[in-house]
Amino acid sequence: MKNDSTLAYLRRLNPVPEAASVDGAKLFEQITSLPRDERLAPRRSTTRRRVALVAVGLAVMALLATTALAISGWFGDVVKPPVTRQEYRNAQDELTLPPGGTWPQLNVDPNSVTSRGGGGSSAVMIAMGSWECYWVDAIKSGDQPAQQRAHAELSSLLANHVVIAPAGASENWSPSNSHSFPVAAFADDGGYQLKQQTYAEAAAGNPKNLIQSCRANGP
Repeated sequence: MKNDSTLAYLRRLNPVPEAASVDGAKLFEQITSLPRDERLAPRRSTTRRRVALVAVGLAVMALLATTALAISGWFGDVVKPPVTRQEYRNAQDELTLPPGGTWPQLNVDPNSVTSRGGGGSSAVMIAMGSWECYWVDAIKSGDQPAQQRAHAELSSLLANHVVIAPAGASENWSPSNSHSFPVAAFADDGGYQLKQQTYAEAAAGNPKNLIQSCRANGP
């Protein structure tokens, strides 16, 4: 540092020309030896810690329970394609197609899964569509015996191989014993009643809805 006239002037103006020397180690020892003020120490009661741990534990348990419920809903009683195809073949022994009708091949994605009973359900819907179109053709040709047979077969399918799912059930719902016989589950939205009405109207000479259903669901 330069010892020029300006610095000399500032030193003369300094009321404390020299600071008192301090022993740093001794000062630190004096500070740390003072009694501790307990008011400043943060405290967490044992009870609060226990409550916090219990809350975390309950949250984890709730998450695990919710996840398990969701997984059980996703992967309920599902089967792989070979089982679905076998259900479809078994249903053909229980159901009847119109004269001259043949069972189409059931296309199932090899990498997919299906609700148990899905093969039988497909067979029921195929049989229903086939008989509806058979009835339409019989109406067009004026074949009364064929019309009566179609009506009887469709009524039997509704009574013995179609069920209505409970209100609020998922679209994949099926009765617990659906794997033992071919059955199709209709949603609780009036679809079953619409089929009944369609067949009753066709038998009464108004086949409009029957013709539309044949176009939409027929082979």
